[in-house]
Amino acid sequence: MKLVVQSDDYGITRAAALGCVHGIRNGIVRNTGFFTNMPWAEEVFEWIRPYLDQIAFGIDLNASTGPSVLPHEQVPTLTHENGMFLGSRENRALDTEENGFDHLAEHYDELYAEFDAQIQKFVKITGRLPDYIHNHAYGTKTTEKVTADLVKKYGLPDSTTLMNITKADMMASVGWYQMGGPEKQLTEDLITYLVEDKGHFLEKEIGYLVTHCGYCDAELFALSSFNTCRVKDLEALTSNEVKQWVKDNHIELITFNDIKDLF
Repeated sequence: MKLVVQSDDYGITRAAALGCVHGIRNGIVRNTGFFTNMPWAEEVFEWIRPYLDQIAFGIDLNASTGPSVLPHEQVPTLTHENGMFLGSRENRALDTEENGFDHLAEHYDELYAEFDAQIQKFVKITGRLPDYIHNHAYGTKTTEKVTADLVKKYGLPDSTTLMNITKADMMASVGWYQMGGPEKQLTEDLITYLVEDKGHFLEKEIGYLVTHCGYCDAELFALSSFNTCRVKDLEALTSNEVKQWVKDNHIELITFNDIKDLF
């Protein structure tokens, strides 16, 4: 079988980026999405540049972590006055029954402009379009529509379509995660989840595994509640047990670039 192994959030922080590079060099990571809105985006791109011929380098469109690419005046619904995005919890608190649990519904143009600016920054930094598009964390029907419209505009593969193609069960595909604080996250066991095939990946012609490899730094704890789970994902995807599982089951590790004809 073929397996798309994706590690999200490349560049959410420097430590997360370094961990992801380790997962590419010494593990089975073959796809990762770039956080172009971060102030260190140009710096961390240089770290992954030597591996671009081995992976699909996509973009994680983001409206809930860090600063926006556009100034606050252009995206006032999305950001605080200091230019930082409203966090996922802040956004969800604004999603009420009255507005259809989507407070961005009347602000499509703002979100479209910001997401498009993130793609254009990707092009400015890398010199090319992303290999695929993925949505980060907080999502509503509006974020899905904006992303779909940008996928159509640029003619790029996207993670939502891949999930449909692979008939991925998202709950099964991320079923090893332990929701809670840092100590709880450190109890996750992706190694067992994979080698015992609890996500039923081996039953598919093409499987889709979405992870979040990385190291932790102070910025990560400040920006995201999804933190120590990253070191556990990295531990698993660079482990001898998982590498042997790939070998024993004749799994071909593929990228979005290998299956462009499916989109």
